[in-house]
Amino acid sequence: MPLLRHLAQSEDAMEMIKTIAWVIGIISFVVFVALFGRLPVFRRTPIGWTHRLLLHYIPQTLIRLDRAITGQRITRSVTRAYNYLMHDRHPVVMIIFILLQSGSEVLFIPAAHPHLTASHIYLVLPILVLLPYLTLWLCYSTSDHHITATSYPAALTRYPYDYTLYHPHQPCRTCHLPKPARSKHCSICKTCIEREDHHCIWINNCVGLHNYHYFIALLVSISCLLGYGARTGFSILDSMLQEAFIPSQLIRGSTTNKKWSTGLSWSDWLNAYSVVVAMNARIGAVTLLACMTCPLALGFLVYHVYLIWAGCTTNETAKWGELREDVWDNLVWKARIADVKAEYPGPLDERIVYDPEHYLDQSKMNGRRPRWAGGKEAEWWVIRTKEGAPPTIWKEVEHGRYEEVIDERWVRVKDMKEVDNMYDLGLGGNFKDTMLRTWR
Repeated sequence: MPLLRHLAQSEDAMEMIKTIAWVIGIISFVVFVALFGRLPVFRRTPIGWTHRLLLHYIPQTLIRLDRAITGQRITRSVTRAYNYLMHDRHPVVMIIFILLQSGSEVLFIPAAHPHLTASHIYLVLPILVLLPYLTLWLCYSTSDHHITATSYPAALTRYPYDYTLYHPHQPCRTCHLPKPARSKHCSICKTCIEREDHHCIWINNCVGLHNYHYFIALLVSISCLLGYGARTGFSILDSMLQEAFIPSQLIRGSTTNKKWSTGLSWSDWLNAYSVVVAMNARIGAVTLLACMTCPLALGFLVYHVYLIWAGCTTNETAKWGELREDVWDNLVWKARIADVKAEYPGPLDERIVYDPEHYLDQSKMNGRRPRWAGGKEAEWWVIRTKEGAPPTIWKEVEHGRYEEVIDERWVRVKDMKEVDNMYDLGLGGNFKDTMLRTWR
């Protein structure tokens, strides 16, 4: 048989498969490091070091070489292209994503069609193929979380300030308006985003309040599609090897299950798969691609499931990481808001937190008042001080004479367990808050 004849000359096929696997694996690793390497959890790990190597040390070295050789002409050209790709809202990466998925499906489905059952062809495949396109479109087209002049009053009262990560009266340096709690200005979308998680170049949009559930659906659908492609491709290739080594006519009527790989070493097993992949390039290449990229998609999904469980966003994980570093450096203090609000009236203006009617234009909300599902209010005011110095207050020590003394109401935060994430409502509450948009 052709497959058996090729097994005798399998070294070239094996090398080709190894090369493809290494290339896909390296690309997946670089993407993972580029996207996640800056997170605080990886800051002092090899992944964090690799992130700095790829995005700081190597580029700086190349810039110095270009300055010496061409006077930075190459650097300026690359910088313009980089700024367009990374700092402007454009569909280039999203188009590449769509083309990669569509191309893989065009290669795989016709070649795999003879090996699929009717239920897979008419039910499973249409759902798995169409869902990523649908959820991608919903992620891209949803812009309700972009804060505009119309939506700003409601956005300002959507979440209460926690006085830990978010404080009232902190203006956006671009929009020049007080930033709503849990919002962040996106330099690519050119606006503040409600409950901003991150800007995703794959969907050409920010992941925020009103499309986060679509984004999770996209990750689930992509993971299912890749998992299905990897499992189905592997099954088809395995059946081809089974037929080549142990044809069905040889075991017809047999009461024992004979498997082609029984007794083979790992090297022989890989050799056999290398040959069958090389002989069925369309199925083999897409199967390899699915096998190598499915863990990346699942990694994204698991990470965002963790964020839902923690009542946090990607943007807030960075803020919590910075706060943790400051706690370790003894720079953080806290005091009960009820005890200090009389002496610190400016930053603790209650109209923003407790009187949403002051900011909310009911006519623009059609009589519906946005309400945070948690119902909790901030109890502690958490601050950082320069070099960890204790907060002070001016106190009258004699009639008409004041001295600056340490404010004893503030206590140093020595452990992150002393700081509460008031946006964490428990798994059920977090799921409802992020995935079930029952209020606007």
